Amino acid sequence: MKKDEILAKAREEKSDEMETFVRDKSMAVIFCVMGVCLIIFISIRQELHERCCDLPFTVALGASAGCFYRFARLKNAKNLIIGIITGLCAIVYLILTILGH
Repeated sequence: MKKDEILAKAREEKSDEMETFVRDKSMAVIFCVMGVCLIIFISIRQELHERCCDLPFTVALGASAGCFYRFARLKNAKNLIIGIITGLCAIVYLILTILGH
């Protein structure tokens, strides 16, 4: 393949690697910010003697869903393992929320 053919084919794909990179990095930033907020809100709720298991449930379930989606697309075992672990954590937090602890 010649250089012009390769460039033409790349333009046809309409896939921008920079956009993909930025989107992936933004997800990492989102999870970090969510983690910080989770710690802050759990600390506040514990000070007020309120239940707080619903917050980690929400974050764990979101992380699990994201990992399972990545596994389905990329077939990376690491994503499957993390998805299972965070899914199990979500189940534990759901049970604790239902039981009222």
